[in-house]
Amino acid sequence: MGEELDLIVQSVRRFIRREIWLQEKRIDPNAPSLREEAFATLLERASELGIDHLMAPREEEVGPDVDLPDSDRLRIAEELTQHRAGVLNPSYGLFDPDPPPQLYAATNEQQERFLKPLLRRDATCFRGLDDPDLATLPIDSVRIRALRHREGWMLDGTKLFVADAAEASFGIVYANTEFVPGERSGASAIIVETDRTGFQRWRPWPTIAVGRDTMELNLSAVKVPEWNLLGAPGEGPSVANDLVLRRRLFSAAHLTGIASAAQDMCRGVVWSRREHGVPMAHGERARLSLADNEIALSASRALYLSAPECLDELALQALTFAQEVAATVVDRAMDLHGPAGGSSDLPLERWSRELRWLRLGGGGIDQQKLSVAQRLITTFKK
Repeated sequence: MGEELDLIVQSVRRFIRREIWLQEKRIDPNAPSLREEAFATLLERASELGIDHLMAPREEEVGPDVDLPDSDRLRIAEELTQHRAGVLNPSYGLFDPDPPPQLYAATNEQQERFLKPLLRRDATCFRGLDDPDLATLPIDSVRIRALRHREGWMLDGTKLFVADAAEASFGIVYANTEFVPGERSGASAIIVETDRTGFQRWRPWPTIAVGRDTMELNLSAVKVPEWNLLGAPGEGPSVANDLVLRRRLFSAAHLTGIASAAQDMCRGVVWSRREHGVPMAHGERARLSLADNEIALSASRALYLSAPECLDELALQALTFAQEVAATVVDRAMDLHGPAGGSSDLPLERWSRELRWLRLGGGGIDQQKLSVAQRLITTFKK
């Protein structure tokens, strides 16, 4: 599979750098998406590569035409982010619409109504950036309550920092479960359609990720049927744990791709910029930066590739480390580029802002490290 994988990786790399880079030059530097006609054209070309739905579980009917192990899929995924909008929108979804992993563990009826339209790109889904995820984030911040009633559930409350809500057909909402008013029974994951009575897109919520659609939602007595519930009541953060962990590995691969692209830019600029009359490549500062970047990149790639066999132990570590590596490498790249590093002519300044926003949306690096530490503490036997 080695030679075949190399060919696929090279094909994806050419597609990113020849097709997507060209289209990005024609739109605003902070644009969250491509022009509609350009997207349609590139989608057809991307489909010809036969690697759609890379992040789908291998047992699913959708996925690459070639049966690829997760380690190969991850290596391909690293290439998908190496463009201007890659941090938050890898390849603009051309290779994978990336549905919430919980939907792959949903009932057949839920998959027919919600998952399959997403995979066909007939629907879109909003995403909460501060949702509980395998207890990485505390559920204390959940601001919505789900009260049991005879037809299912009634939702009340607000939801902050919701991405991609403007055009979304539905989304997954975490809510404090109340079988008896005022008595919480854990957090439940509930699918909510945006056309239900009481669902309000309250206001935009601008952030440092300028190109991302982020909003505040208000749910006022929104009634949903029983079958919109994902998993058991009160057990929302534990729905599809293995798939959520698997998704973290792809996020780690995506971030490693950002760092790899920034390193390529560093390798070029040290020859084009001059210090004291000679190329920066002859100076110690540039060489040390390149070496530090390459060591961190190799470690990040090795960590996410080693994780598929032991997801629960390494997935969060791989994601946390990849976030730190991407931020550090991009920062060094900006230093080496000088004033041009902060210009919108280059993708570095957008990567820097969106990497920061990505870390905030996951609770911050320290929160993720505390989750790693919690496992170490609770599994230690004296």
